[in-house]
Amino acid sequence: MSQLEKCPEREDKHDHDIIQSTIGNFGWWQFKISSLMALLKFPIAWFQLSIIFLAPPTQFWCKSDTPTDNSTLEWLKDAQHSHPLLRHARLNSGFCHSIGAENETAALCEDGYSYNTTVFHSTIITEWDLVCDNKRLVDVSQITLMFGVLIGNIMFGIMADRHGRKKTLIVCIVLQSLFGIAASRIPWYWGFVVTRLLLAVANGGTIVVSFVMCMEVVGGPWRSIVPILYQIPYGFGNSIMAGLAYLYRDWRDLHLALSLLSSFYILYLWLIPESPRWLLVTGKKTEATEILQKAAKCNKVDSEKVQVAINEFSSDVNKDTKPRMSALFATPELAKRNVLLCVNWLIAGVTFYAFSQYAGKVGSNLYFTAAISGFVAFPGTLLCVFVVRRFGRRLTIASAHILTAACFFGILGVPLGVYEQDWPRVVIAGIGIVGLSISMPALYLFTGELFPTTVRNAGVGTSVMFSRIGSMIAPLVIAIQDFSPTLPLILLGIGAILETFLILLLPETKGLPLPDTIDDLNFKVNKVNEGNEMNRCYISLPTILKDTSLDITKI
Repeated sequence: MSQLEKCPEREDKHDHDIIQSTIGNFGWWQFKISSLMALLKFPIAWFQLSIIFLAPPTQFWCKSDTPTDNSTLEWLKDAQHSHPLLRHARLNSGFCHSIGAENETAALCEDGYSYNTTVFHSTIITEWDLVCDNKRLVDVSQITLMFGVLIGNIMFGIMADRHGRKKTLIVCIVLQSLFGIAASRIPWYWGFVVTRLLLAVANGGTIVVSFVMCMEVVGGPWRSIVPILYQIPYGFGNSIMAGLAYLYRDWRDLHLALSLLSSFYILYLWLIPESPRWLLVTGKKTEATEILQKAAKCNKVDSEKVQVAINEFSSDVNKDTKPRMSALFATPELAKRNVLLCVNWLIAGVTFYAFSQYAGKVGSNLYFTAAISGFVAFPGTLLCVFVVRRFGRRLTIASAHILTAACFFGILGVPLGVYEQDWPRVVIAGIGIVGLSISMPALYLFTGELFPTTVRNAGVGTSVMFSRIGSMIAPLVIAIQDFSPTLPLILLGIGAILETFLILLLPETKGLPLPDTIDDLNFKVNKVNEGNEMNRCYISLPTILKDTSLDITKI
């Protein structure tokens, strides 16, 4: 007698997914929701990466040294090559001292600074004189932004688990647009920083809620495809922003344009429903029934079986509906997953953002470099879809980390300035970006699969929050090159190798249904520990709907 013949209740409660059985794994309804969630990656990229054009490298000099004719650029070149104090300075970094200064102890420009506005008409650097002694304020604005994203990841993640995906997402979209518009108009630097901090909190909420909602509406093999393809617009968002920056050379106009475009996402109030999976988990069967019946009609499947399936659905759904941070440590297994994922995301944040900054120095045309960056990551994301389905989550992420680490060390093995345009270093850096574009989407997918539905937003939000901490550490890692040019890449390479070992300590999720409750998670662990033993019947812990019963032979 087979295992399932011995335990028919095991099949009914744990291998049956109500959403999959009523509306299918993927249809027009899931396509609509997934596409709308993916489009939210545009404003996510715009606000997180806009510092590239808000504070680009800018030439500056003392106002007292400003030439009276129109040969500003020629004058800057002559000044740099003729004066001993400025001879080794980068042309785009500017001069903190007067051309007449004989040493570095000379006073800074007493009359203020003038700027080269040939390419960028106005930036936060030119408006608030963020140069010389104030140049670190540019880093402060970006670090503060990423700190806001960090706070938003966890705060709105928990809110979405308590109050629903749709309500939380709409709040984030509205706040993101309002604070974005305010940041483009405010006249004070610190007001700009605070407003962008609040914008970033909403932006962080948009990240975690849109990803989880995208993941919860699909099933079967699509559960490993859609959450990865969801990441693609992030890179293209950078390309779109580069085009807008080329048109709007004033930073206020650019920021306002991005914010106004983001405001159109308020239409999601009428375009998206609440997550039916969340409604069922929290006992709201009536609302879930209405949404699933509409989805069934959209997918052209029988809508009558929705009511039948929900009537047979377990009503034991209230014990985990108000998740708290402590819930992420409710069991040893859940605590282990949470800690390992947080450490992985911390290192991933450092490597991703630090290497992105390093790779950005390859080209001299900022508009062109930013525009093509999204297209470089595109092949890696597509490759991730096939690799993660063939080899599983752990091996895909671990292999991508090894590839990235090899690129870090490979760049060190090629001397700078030996080859024309340093093409070997450029090629290796491009391969490194492909490696990152494989590991990051796969890590997003893996993280969402390791947490139960009742704490998934909180778990994903907490894990991704640590990547924001890593993004704040990244500039400090890159700054080490002032003391040792090779040390940053060595540290990044070691970090990528460490990630490889840490990810292998987590259980594989390929071919397994998502856990909905913490009890389900414990059952899943017991199932894995039992292996292929067929001489006993598994005793099911109390459960609710099963998320996606995957056909392992198809993945």
